[in-house]
Amino acid sequence: MSEGTVARKQGIGELIRIKPYVQFMVSKVVSRFGDSIDSIAYSWMVYILTGSKLLMGTLLAVNFLPSIFLGLFVGALVDRMSPKKVIVLTNTGRGLFVGITALLFGLGELQVWHLFVITILNSLLECFASPAEVSTVPRLLPKSMLLSGNAMASSATRVAELAGLAVAGTLIATAGITWTILIDAGLFALSALLMSRVGYPKTSTSSNNDNTSFDSSDSPPARKSIFSEMTEAFHFMRKHVLLLIVSILFAFVNFCLMPFNVLRTPYVIETLHAGAGGLSLLSGLIVAGMVLSGLWLSHRGSNYRKSVLVIVGIVMLGLSYAMTALPAYMTSYQLPVAAVFCLMMGMGIPLATTPLASYLMEVTPSEMLGRVYALQTMLVVSVAPLGSLVSGALADWVALPILFIVFGVLLAMSAVLVLLSKTFRTVL
Repeated sequence: MSEGTVARKQGIGELIRIKPYVQFMVSKVVSRFGDSIDSIAYSWMVYILTGSKLLMGTLLAVNFLPSIFLGLFVGALVDRMSPKKVIVLTNTGRGLFVGITALLFGLGELQVWHLFVITILNSLLECFASPAEVSTVPRLLPKSMLLSGNAMASSATRVAELAGLAVAGTLIATAGITWTILIDAGLFALSALLMSRVGYPKTSTSSNNDNTSFDSSDSPPARKSIFSEMTEAFHFMRKHVLLLIVSILFAFVNFCLMPFNVLRTPYVIETLHAGAGGLSLLSGLIVAGMVLSGLWLSHRGSNYRKSVLVIVGIVMLGLSYAMTALPAYMTSYQLPVAAVFCLMMGMGIPLATTPLASYLMEVTPSEMLGRVYALQTMLVVSVAPLGSLVSGALADWVALPILFIVFGVLLAMSAVLVLLSKTFRTVL
């Protein structure tokens, strides 16, 4: 029986019977719900506090620095630790830092340097949390269920984000920014508590079926120096050239998306003439598109080659991104038109990313997954600080719609890399 046939048979019904996977997903859903509320509140807070597009770009650039400079080292550390403990501790720490931010803002004591310090600390914790979450999935699911499992997890977390984005504008308007951010802090703490109850199976069902044993509290044994293990990640990626090509491709995609990520709040205020509710709507529709696309992938994705899904996803994302400039040249219905294209942007993201995330889990031994994922993340976000700074600087000289058109078209054109790469066509 082919792997695609197995994947189709082992759908959502089979996934929800795996209790540890469901427990892990619930914990992740709670943290993502809080994160999505915070993303609106934090962006609104920074713009109100500073009013500077350049500073917003600089803050986002700083957010990527820990991943770039420490990501691989942290990933190697995570491979030596219990992923469960890492997720519990990092969620607890992130809740604490978010809570401090809210209190400082509520007391009128929040300064710009506080934002930089807290951003770096939160990003450092995220460096630990992300590879731990990635290395958890293949320990809970067999290889044949990874595509469906990743798609379902993506859809579930996106639904949580959608719910958070839907209520964020209302919360800011009624409870205020301080209480809105404090809610996120509490949800991080709840997520940590839920994750502490996840029981890992004693026999790993990792992507390479290596039958390595892990229990809910023990870490994998450390056999080599951490620097040797970091070097192994480079050798592994060099051996699997597709992972390197993917990293370069998505580094460029990430760079192109920076203007939209940095300038979304000014875009809503200055171009669409909307408030926090408009920002919630656009962000929510991006997530809604990701949910719809993720659900489709979990049911039908295995019927198509991964390379085809990636190409369609990148083109859809790039062209929809460029079309978000259209409302600037309209006299009415600006927000609804922008909403349609944000929904389409969201639909393109899982098509491009989920097949490649599944491929990473399929080819990478579970004991190396943390550091290989961290290395790939480091490469992918390496140009993000430059993109953030360029976006913030250009926004003072170039109209936002022009920036969105230029970078959206460039993003769509990056799909040519997939078409031209023989490795993509033969492996995926």
